Amino acid sequence: MRFDEAFFDRIIDRRNTDCEKWDDRGVMDPDGIPLWVADMDFACAPPIVEAIRKRAEHPCFGYTIDNPADDEALIGFWRRRHGLEIQPGEITMLPCVVTGLKACVRALTQPGDSVAIVTPVYGPFYGSIKSNGRIVRAVSLKRDEETGRYDLDFGAMQKALQEGAKLVMLCSPHNPASRLWKKEELTRLCELAEEYGVPMVCDEIHADFVYAPGKFVSILSIPEGRNRAVMLCSASKTFNVAGLQQAAMVCMNPDLLEKLRKELNAAGVMCGNTFALLAARAAYTQGDDWLDGLIAYLDGTRKLLADWVAAYVPKAKMSPIEATYLAWLDMRAYGLTCEEMARKCRKAKVALTGGTFFGEEGEGFMRVNFACPRSQLKEGIKRLGAALEEQ
Repeated sequence: MRFDEAFFDRIIDRRNTDCEKWDDRGVMDPDGIPLWVADMDFACAPPIVEAIRKRAEHPCFGYTIDNPADDEALIGFWRRRHGLEIQPGEITMLPCVVTGLKACVRALTQPGDSVAIVTPVYGPFYGSIKSNGRIVRAVSLKRDEETGRYDLDFGAMQKALQEGAKLVMLCSPHNPASRLWKKEELTRLCELAEEYGVPMVCDEIHADFVYAPGKFVSILSIPEGRNRAVMLCSASKTFNVAGLQQAAMVCMNPDLLEKLRKELNAAGVMCGNTFALLAARAAYTQGDDWLDGLIAYLDGTRKLLADWVAAYVPKAKMSPIEATYLAWLDMRAYGLTCEEMARKCRKAKVALTGGTFFGEEGEGFMRVNFACPRSQLKEGIKRLGAALEEQ
């Protein structure tokens, strides 16, 4: 099968499948275009579908045992795609990355501790800290107002650590700013964590969505990172199987790993079900051709998106998209709050993610998920422009 533009341009009707992105009536109109929740409107890689279909033909679905093939599939994928060497004993399976974020907060800090996060950032970073009785220490990214590009503020991070932050949490590549962190940046962050003796958690769920000439660098490829960091990953974002609930935690420090596994065991956290494990294994071992086609398609789409935003939402400024399939739009020139923009978008039957989901710095911003057929995306951007111009 050819995974070309024709494959990814195909419209798939996902309505009435209990799909959050399309069927959440609190956000979506039945005739609306969803550019919000970060999942993709593309058919999964055929080997994934075939693996699930074949297993479903067997009439029994009892308890599942651990299979070394699951670790081997993840290890092979990360070695092949990112040059990262992982050992089986360093992997702990999880149902999802957010579970990993929460487990790390609980295992590596105490109630009342402050946790440093780089903001604006994916909403569950905040929730993982607050819901467990810890304090959010927001370290704001530095934004270039001319280009819309964001950079890490190492001075602010050092200040947070000096003032007692007990854990650093990072999203890499960054959601929502679409930044691909360079090796030098990650090294400096790891050096700070080493200097102040704090562990790090790095959500690398978007690792596979990187556009040339960029190259993804895992936190675990940095010497200090191998000693200090916990990496969270999943096939769910890359291969669009989030509904199956399967992720992994990778930690190369035995002491940290022991703490994490103790916490997970106490909470009864287990890995995904039979179908989730089979899907991840098939994705990691047989999905490369599909993934290569996907990245080529998304690369073309991000360039078209820049043209469509300029044409239909001319007052918006889009941050450079170095990674992810998410675009971060500065809409402040329209003079509307995120809540006001959401109301206008609802009326125009298009849904985006409001910037305040990512923290207070997101007021006046919106995030666009462009992992969908291009005709769908273009219509959604047209509707966004029309909504904002309506009095």
